[in-house]
Amino acid sequence: MLLVRRLTSEDLDVFREIRLRALTDTPENYGSIAAAEQAQPDEEWLARLAGDAWFAAFDGGRPVGLVAGRAREDGWILYSMWVAPDARGQGLGSKLMGEVRSAAEDDGAREVWLHVAEDNDRARRLYLKLGFIATGDLEPMPNDVTRRRERLFLPVTTSSSK
Repeated sequence: MLLVRRLTSEDLDVFREIRLRALTDTPENYGSIAAAEQAQPDEEWLARLAGDAWFAAFDGGRPVGLVAGRAREDGWILYSMWVAPDARGQGLGSKLMGEVRSAAEDDGAREVWLHVAEDNDRARRLYLKLGFIATGDLEPMPNDVTRRRERLFLPVTTSSSK
């Protein structure tokens, strides 16, 4: 059974495990590397959990997906989306994105935005299918300036306008 829920400080070990799995599986799609994050003390991991909205997907209790969102002055940013290779194609990306969108709506945000690597076709297709709009705004990837990423955004209906 698939379950998606927000992570809390009680989930420190699960959070660390799944984040490091994501960074190891597809390091080219993130602005950080597993070795650097693995070396961080618990306090830094807990501060990240407290500061952003982290959601994990579980399949039979096993963590298989992760996404984070954060309020910014220009809306909510979605970042760190990852689904385990053996769990892809089951709609987890949509479920994880739905949690970030709901959190953004509850916060009164007008849009959710993200960056996607120009050559990450699978993620790009998912985001466009979910209603994100390509802006054409390109910038170098933080961890590899030979690659570029594009900003996409999703208008959301805020709770006050429903």
